[in-house]
Amino acid sequence: MMVKGRVVRVKKSEGQRAKNEIKSLGLFDEGRVIRSDGEYVYIPVKGGAVPEKYEVVRRGLEKRERREGFRELLVGRFGEEHAKGVLSSYDVVGNIAIVQVPEELREHEGEVGELLLRGDKKVKAVWKKAGGRGGEFRVTKLAHLAGEKRSETEYLENGVRMKLDLRKVYFSPRLSYERKRIVGEVGGAEDVLVLFAGVGPFALEIAKACPSAEVVGVELNPDAVEYFEENIKLNKLENVEVVLGDALGAAKGRFRSWADRIAMPLPMGSEEFLEAAFAAAKPGCTVHFYRMVERNGGVEALEERIEKAAEKSGRNVEFVFEKEVRPYSASTKQVVVDFRVT
Repeated sequence: MMVKGRVVRVKKSEGQRAKNEIKSLGLFDEGRVIRSDGEYVYIPVKGGAVPEKYEVVRRGLEKRERREGFRELLVGRFGEEHAKGVLSSYDVVGNIAIVQVPEELREHEGEVGELLLRGDKKVKAVWKKAGGRGGEFRVTKLAHLAGEKRSETEYLENGVRMKLDLRKVYFSPRLSYERKRIVGEVGGAEDVLVLFAGVGPFALEIAKACPSAEVVGVELNPDAVEYFEENIKLNKLENVEVVLGDALGAAKGRFRSWADRIAMPLPMGSEEFLEAAFAAAKPGCTVHFYRMVERNGGVEALEERIEKAAEKSGRNVEFVFEKEVRPYSASTKQVVVDFRVT
């Protein structure tokens, strides 16, 4: 459908600069589509004073068809309250979406998947959580809902490409800010150890941003290790390696007293591996420790456990930072506690 209205007509060579300026002035008409001919670009503008340097004419342009997003489609179909549980819990990794469907929408879960495909053009496949993380490798059980029936994808975060299969490995895009934060704290030629490294997000991002650092990821899941190795090649990195094995065994063996910095991104049960951190830490080592805790008093209780584990290993700790990483439930949250080992 053509809509006639005001447009700015500029030479093609000036088109991008003019568009940027008109947008910055709040004059750009989002309801019509920019068009060009052999010589000119026609930029739709709303009412308001356009800078005198631009030629304003009237011209018919196609109306922009507004695409409803997933939120709008879901709320429009099921209402705000029913949609809330899905919207607060779904993640998109690469071009695959993972949703958690609440009980009240269970009989409509296929439709939820189709709405997600319609509402997010990046998404090509939708899976639902069919159980909690389980098994030796903490992998989430998934069931296919809509779109392509595949679970392998490529994900880009902080300039690092990662290939992974969501049915074979544990991965959380919700720690992207944390990965960026830790990258910003690495100071030069550090030896960095990442325990429970998965397909390598912490290790790869540190290695890429800090080429003088030596980075090692330790991971028990052979599928994750295989993807980690592929991701090292994908990003052409030479200062990072992955070790297949148990965190405690690696820390007490090859990496005893080796690390200047340790990341432990295991959401549940990580305190069982504090012995590994103290074994691998040099004096002055900083440990980034992640854990699900109770909202009331959970951080204090966790710090007490860390202090007791340090004492048992003959080490001292100084707490330097803590914050909530993400909410998990009404009574539980994931936190990070950074502490220095002496």
